[in-house]
Amino acid sequence: MGQLQHDAPRAAEALGLVETYSYLRGASGKRYLFTSVPEESLCDYPGAVAVRTSARSNGRRIVWIGEIDARGFEHGSAIGRKPRRVQTFVHLLARDPDARRAVIRDLRNGADGAMPIRAPREAAE
Repeated sequence: MGQLQHDAPRAAEALGLVETYSYLRGASGKRYLFTSVPEESLCDYPGAVAVRTSARSNGRRIVWIGEIDARGFEHGSAIGRKPRRVQTFVHLLARDPDARRAVIRDLRNGADGAMPIRAPREAAE
């Protein structure tokens, strides 16, 4: 199983938006573009794949993955315990329920029990 990788699109790096836009890589090797959003506004993204991550010394870990339905309700599952502080991301490009489930499955398989997501590259590198 693959490890999730966290990196930013080049345009986000150039604009200083690395913390806002990130790619997460699933077990298949496919990259998915995610946008950081406030956790309390997650219900405002119906039809999105959503992940919650927590900071670790070796990067970030997915602690919850799922989707937001048309009414703004969350459907998903935890991967480990929910920490006090999480960062929430949404993927808006999966257009139908089957596509969303495929993304969730790929990322969940890549998480392999909440494997770390590599931290974004440092600006000095």
